[in-house]
Amino acid sequence: MSAGRHVLLVSYEFPPKGGPGIQWPVKTAKYLAALGWEVTVLTVKDPLGGMMDATPLGELPASVCIERAWSLEPTRFVAAARAARGGDRRGPRGGGPATGAREADATGAPGTRGYTSLPRGVIRFVQAFFVPDEKVGWAPWAVRAALRVHARRPIDVVLATGPPFSTYRVGWRVARRLGVPWVADLRDPIVEGYFFRPATPLHERLLRRYERTVAGRAARVVTATEGFSAGVRRRNPGRAAAVETIPNGFDPADFAGPAPEPRAGLVLAYVGTFQGSIRPDTLLAALARLRAAGAPAAADIRVRLVGALDPETARAIEEHGVADLVERTGFVSHAEAVREMRAVHALLLVLGPEPESAAIMPGKLPEYLAAGRPVLGLVPEGVSADLIRRAGAGEVVRPTDVEATAAALVRLHDRWREGDLPHPDPAVVAGFDRSALAARYAEILGTVIREARS
Repeated sequence: MSAGRHVLLVSYEFPPKGGPGIQWPVKTAKYLAALGWEVTVLTVKDPLGGMMDATPLGELPASVCIERAWSLEPTRFVAAARAARGGDRRGPRGGGPATGAREADATGAPGTRGYTSLPRGVIRFVQAFFVPDEKVGWAPWAVRAALRVHARRPIDVVLATGPPFSTYRVGWRVARRLGVPWVADLRDPIVEGYFFRPATPLHERLLRRYERTVAGRAARVVTATEGFSAGVRRRNPGRAAAVETIPNGFDPADFAGPAPEPRAGLVLAYVGTFQGSIRPDTLLAALARLRAAGAPAAADIRVRLVGALDPETARAIEEHGVADLVERTGFVSHAEAVREMRAVHALLLVLGPEPESAAIMPGKLPEYLAAGRPVLGLVPEGVSADLIRRAGAGEVVRPTDVEATAAALVRLHDRWREGDLPHPDPAVVAGFDRSALAARYAEILGTVIREARS
């Protein structure tokens, strides 16, 4: 390894946790290492709840070290209470594949495990007591772990990514203790975002202050979309020049080899989870409308929902009377999710109708484009809609417009029957290659190290 190129990548989301949030840190660690950086990942020890999948660890080279720090957070008390009642807090687990990354405790076969059956409103109420989020109790242990890493091999720069946003507290504390620069990576905005709305006006003020602290202390702030970057610059004009955009992307290695044969009929897939106002209801209502009208498309179209199961979606499918047209797979590994993307005729992207959704580009969209399949976007005007159009990948419909969605499905069906389905422009897709995006990150990290030493 080259001297002066040891980066501490701070990410709470990391395998054996599964889900979309782990792709950015895994792929960034992988490709920074390929560029000659010494990479240590600092993440949580024994993560609780949610989707579990250790298989991505097998992508990491042996040079990548993984340091895990315990976290004091409310979910542990809920899990302990459940265990005391005889419940299995850990859920399905098993041996993952051998991994080159240096650590000993990363196991977990793809699956889900939960720690509570409390309503989401109750969980949200508990989370409201913490700023910036309920993971703040991870910071003390994570900082100590980072200091141990530094004692073994000096850290040159810290790269903290979130959500959760408590990772930035770890980033600036470690950087201050060690006298090194740090970079804040915002895959979602701290404020004015859809997924992380403040619980009260007081919380909003505290989160805005927290964002100002992050922007003021970080050598660079990197966000996932130009919309996110514009918001950070507007709220922190004195740091506008330090804000940069590096989008989510896809790993070409995940899409190597021939694509699977598509299933019979016209099969559309949505890959991911539904949450908040990101719901399948418009699509389901459009399918029901086509069936009621006797449209030929209703006889051919089938939908696969690839992701964690939730009762709200099950009820919506039954209410719309399209259970025979929709198949739900449950949570699958990332490798299986990619296979699903490549084994269908078209892919569905859904966002909520809120104004904040205009700045969102889900991590799945670059992978959708890399799969080479047309995309039907039920999304508002904004970053995602612009990308679908720029790539010539398909159609965009307002997320609440049932009639327009039904018409788009008919047009898609017509083009399928004619053998004329669109394909994303390879030149546009190439701009989201994770190896190239990691190279841009390497430039930023190298620059802030030089600036700190000059």
